[in-house]
Amino acid sequence: MSREARWLVTGAGGQLGRAALALASAHGVRAHGASRAELDVADPHAVKSALERVRPDVVLNCAAFTAVDRCETEPDAAERGNARGPAVLAAACAGGPLLVHVSTDYVFDGRACSPIPEDAATSPVNAYGRSKLAGERAIEEAGGEHLIVRTQWVFGPGPNFVRTILRAAGQGGPLRVVEDQLGRPTWTTALARAIFAALERGARGRLHLCCEGTASFFDFACAIVESGAQRGLCPRVAVHAIPSREMPRPAVRPAYGVLGLERARGLGLALPHWREALEGYLDAEREGRDA
Repeated sequence: MSREARWLVTGAGGQLGRAALALASAHGVRAHGASRAELDVADPHAVKSALERVRPDVVLNCAAFTAVDRCETEPDAAERGNARGPAVLAAACAGGPLLVHVSTDYVFDGRACSPIPEDAATSPVNAYGRSKLAGERAIEEAGGEHLIVRTQWVFGPGPNFVRTILRAAGQGGPLRVVEDQLGRPTWTTALARAIFAALERGARGRLHLCCEGTASFFDFACAIVESGAQRGLCPRVAVHAIPSREMPRPAVRPAYGVLGLERARGLGLALPHWREALEGYLDAEREGRDA
């Protein structure tokens, strides 16, 4: 990318948006962030105005309605944030800036038994996944230059699973965490770096970007408690594995969401192992830095 490249980052108040803005200058990018309150990506007039004002080379769309359970009871909000928003952005960017859109493993049904490649058949099992898939399809149908990045289990600045576990451990154990959902915990700092690098390598189409390694939420929680206790961020409490049926939620979760990373590796985009990423994140937490 040019040293003078300009990016518009939507959803700039979220975990990935904040990470991308923090790293932009190191990648020779002049990034302009717009939070949800500042830019409704489902509003064509607001999007047109933002593009005219910033005149970006790249639009990184981190805006989304990510409350998975609420998507079941608020389908209009899910559709607006996850389907209409990307469609509006894609229409506005067609023939103009490159659109980089962040999507999810929830577009798959969770029935796979090996890492899922970019071209695998999609079949979401909940409203969140259906709305995200609709957003992907709208971007592809618009015909503009784009990169759809699927990721999963992100943690970074702001509310996330790591902070939830640290807070719960601080209130005393034991903790009960599901063991029958598998994925790749992904640090937004590593993800943002990989997105910048992917564009430098000319990536387009669909691309899975996640940290290396596979974990259940139980595995992830155990690592959080152990590493957090070592850093004085929480007490060392017991963590008990339970099946998903013992923690029913409004939205069904894919049992196996492990995204395949062969394309990313072929582009030289290997992210760190999730355990290494967790250590880096917790070091930043201990030092009071925005991770």
